[in-house]
Amino acid sequence: MTQKKKKRVNRSLLLAKKIIIKDGGTPQGFGSPSVYHAVIVIFLEFFAWGLLTAPTLGALHETFPKHTFLMNGLIQGVKGLLSFLSAPLIGALSDVWGRKSFLLLTVFFTCAPIPLLKISPCM
Repeated sequence: MTQKKKKRVNRSLLLAKKIIIKDGGTPQGFGSPSVYHAVIVIFLEFFAWGLLTAPTLGALHETFPKHTFLMNGLIQGVKGLLSFLSAPLIGALSDVWGRKSFLLLTVFFTCAPIPLLKISPCM
């Protein structure tokens, strides 16, 4: 590492420490901190999956009459695995572009299949 880069990194660290010390741990932004937007997002996520489970089971029963719940478990397992793998990426991107926008984005893509089920010719 060059001397110039070391000075730049040290200056950045000192500035960050000064900001933290100066801030004193007070909340930033408008008003007091709140988790209401997260509660709404979590509710919508679970509500959407609840709405999707019944039609999905009906379609799985038509396709796999003997293995309906096995296929549902497989679908839920793959969903969980993909969530596990994509969570760090979404977390890193939300640190850069903002948490609320990524919460809205994930809720949108979770709720998007509900109207698509309504217009589907198979259901």
